[in-house]
Amino acid sequence: MKKLILSAVLLAGLSFVACSKDDDKGSGSNCVSCDVEGTTQDVRICENSDGNATVGGMDTGFDYDEYVDGLGCN
Repeated sequence: MKKLILSAVLLAGLSFVACSKDDDKGSGSNCVSCDVEGTTQDVRICENSDGNATVGGMDTGFDYDEYVDGLGCN
């Protein structure tokens, strides 16, 4: 019974955390599309609330401005 309750609480917690990201999409986030050499598509790079660059929803751990400048994006 304890495992069932713990599983339900963890599932509810993960669902709540996952939904919070969806609410931020209309907040005017800073994003650019960049043509990166060696790829066939443009790469969309966005700035997180902590100032890091995000590619494909994954935090790169690098400062947004430095990341974009390093790739030569405008």
